Amino acid sequence: MVPRLTPTAPSSCIHPFHPSIPDQCLQVSDVYFRLSYNRRAHHTEEYESFQLIVRRGQPFQLCLAFDKPYTEDSQLTLEFHTGEAPKISDGTLARVPVDSPLDGTSWGAKITDKGLKTIDISVQAPPNAIVGKYSIVVETILDGHKYRTEKDPYSHIYMLFNPWCKHDSVYLNDEEELQEYVMNESGIIYVGNKRQVMERPWNFGQFEMPVLDASLELLDKAKFPQRARWDPIRIVRVVSKMVNSQDEDGVLVGNWSGEYEDGIRPSAWNGSVEILQQYYDRKEPVCYGQCWVFSGVTTSVLRSLGIPARSVTNFASAHDTDGNLVVDIHYDEEFTPIDYLNTDSTWNFHVWNEAWMTRPDLPAGYGGWQAFDATPQETSEGHYKCGPASVHAIKNGHVYYGYDSRFIFAEVNADSISWVCPEDGPMYQVWQQEKGIGVKISTKAVGADEREDITDHYKYSEGTEEERLAVEKAVSHGSRPHTYGEKPEKADVEFSINAPKEVIVGHDFTASVTLHNNSSQERNVSMFLTAHTMYYTGVPVTQFHKEKFVVTLQPNGQMTLHAQIEPVQYMAYLVDQGAIKLNLLGRVKENKRTFAGQTDFRFSVPRLNIHIPARDRSDFPVGEEFVAELSFQNPLAVKLTNTEFHIEGPGIQKPKLVSYRDVRPLEAARTLVTMKPVRPGTRKIIANFQSKQLHDVQGHLEIQVTEEEDVDV
Repeated sequence: MVPRLTPTAPSSCIHPFHPSIPDQCLQVSDVYFRLSYNRRAHHTEEYESFQLIVRRGQPFQLCLAFDKPYTEDSQLTLEFHTGEAPKISDGTLARVPVDSPLDGTSWGAKITDKGLKTIDISVQAPPNAIVGKYSIVVETILDGHKYRTEKDPYSHIYMLFNPWCKHDSVYLNDEEELQEYVMNESGIIYVGNKRQVMERPWNFGQFEMPVLDASLELLDKAKFPQRARWDPIRIVRVVSKMVNSQDEDGVLVGNWSGEYEDGIRPSAWNGSVEILQQYYDRKEPVCYGQCWVFSGVTTSVLRSLGIPARSVTNFASAHDTDGNLVVDIHYDEEFTPIDYLNTDSTWNFHVWNEAWMTRPDLPAGYGGWQAFDATPQETSEGHYKCGPASVHAIKNGHVYYGYDSRFIFAEVNADSISWVCPEDGPMYQVWQQEKGIGVKISTKAVGADEREDITDHYKYSEGTEEERLAVEKAVSHGSRPHTYGEKPEKADVEFSINAPKEVIVGHDFTASVTLHNNSSQERNVSMFLTAHTMYYTGVPVTQFHKEKFVVTLQPNGQMTLHAQIEPVQYMAYLVDQGAIKLNLLGRVKENKRTFAGQTDFRFSVPRLNIHIPARDRSDFPVGEEFVAELSFQNPLAVKLTNTEFHIEGPGIQKPKLVSYRDVRPLEAARTLVTMKPVRPGTRKIIANFQSKQLHDVQGHLEIQVTEEEDVDV
């Protein structure tokens, strides 16, 4: 039973407008929102807001106070208004007679307790109610005399999706997953490449000011109809458009150029809160983002609205620009890449999102996790948006089911085909790779800072009959169903390129090539090994090493060749992510067969250590300051300039920038930051270091913040 309310806290009520009215009317003197009780019951107590935030499909409690005793002769109606022009016909205005049934299918309200001049009311919105900000109006009729309160412009009820409600389309029947995908304010986004998976801690901060208001404002800015805001499918599609700035001046400007002087380097962001705060305050796009930033902000927006969501990383992610579900690489007869034809690419990694929901627009079995992407890559229906696409449909090659399943299928399961394009004849296929795209698809595990591999959600095991059938089915619905040419014969000389497993930036590294002669005859091979700096999107930047090898392979023989590369060759050309691409181009003299291959790796940077001196980390009381030390050692033989630390943590520290001095070669850098927790629970401090010469140095630390239990009134 709901405890009886003593209406004492003005922060929990609205004060209606009191016009000059007859004494016979039953006037409402106050409406109390029962903030503390309702927010605990609705899993919204973490929101930094003085407003009432509830979830649809679940009762919430109000207390009404009157100027005279409430009697059985009184007629009482509650009105809930959302949007600029509320109408009953489109669901933006609900008139709810008090003592209408709470049947879970429509708006209802019933009296649960009465005092002399007060009543307690239980109100329930249907599980498909419009999500957004509502104003409340109370109407009373006593002996034919009508009285109505005015809408208070400063007091609202926020209605969210309810994944705890089995009739809501985002219902998720697993409490641990709800705690992870709705309630967890911090997480990990995975970056790097398929051989070097790295963690990037992220502050989603969905409960912090002004994330919820910014998320709702995005829907307004997109001119998304209020009447449609009950539908998570359409909301996710709008969010995927509005988190990037390509259309409607959305949240983030994408930038992969390496030039960020007029904004913030993408790797400097620790989370979504600062980005959404800037966007909400300035009403203009924030500079700059790349895929993990778009995804992190998207996760924040959806979790703030109550939709279970997570960030997902696909390593070796294909970008198919022409819709044939194949990554095509074109060379001339000298095996030089033809740049103007090579519009497809393979990203070292790409981060998108998943949201949990039913899909009543698709056949049974296609609900659950839905993939969608806010990074602006290709247009869909004339806008830069992507999804939601059923992960189940993607796995089975059912790319004809909306939305944008074909594009996401290519990202995880395209084949790569190399073509030679002669000047005087048709192009022909020289190489086909069926297993290189879409590996180690990753998300943060439930309840742990560990990586969960969800590759099997998106594709069957590589090379199996089921996987090949899915590819064939998908390609048959692509833009060119007969993309595949005649497969080349099995090569008599096979090769592999071996990149180093881990190299600290600023150090030497060795690349190697292993050749194997499958024939019973001697083979003479000439080849070039080149090394480029590259963006993580697969785009090469600067070639800094080229080496020619001419070797003779004995029958059935094997040989490994090595190339030693020094820092002076690459340091001046490194770009974001510190990625290197190794390319091999070769030819067998005896049969004129050509071969090509590539691999990549990423330099490692030091970890940023976060240490709290002379404190028991298990006891950090709310409101009590503590000092954290941030430190790392410069691994480079050069001075670091334009240095700064970025630090934040949900419930602990609002985003903060700490300017720092130059850091000498190989010097240890240290700074102290004072913080004061404001909310109890398990909290995470997230920080990074940036400079002109070295960036992406990051770290995080989890602490427990405690607070004495308070008494609900």
